[in-house]
Amino acid sequence: MNSGSRFATPMPVRSPCVKVCEIDAATQLCRGCRRTQEERDWWVAYTDEQQREVLRRCEQRREVLAAGKGELAPSMGVVESRRKG
Repeated sequence: MNSGSRFATPMPVRSPCVKVCEIDAATQLCRGCRRTQEERDWWVAYTDEQQREVLRRCEQRREVLAAGKGELAPSMGVVESRRKG
């Protein structure tokens, strides 16, 4: 094994977008990916860690909506960009 392979560049977080971009009036979540409008708008400004947190929240929201009960995870909201550009 090449010792340099341990330091491989991490893969970027993949967007949860499934090209069904419509906000549900009742939940205020995207019908396709279950992100809030702010999370969709700010996706590219979020750090990888913040993007992974959005994905966790989307999964939680899917589970709550499928079960028909529970409280939906709150929006990550607007953040100060930590991306280098």
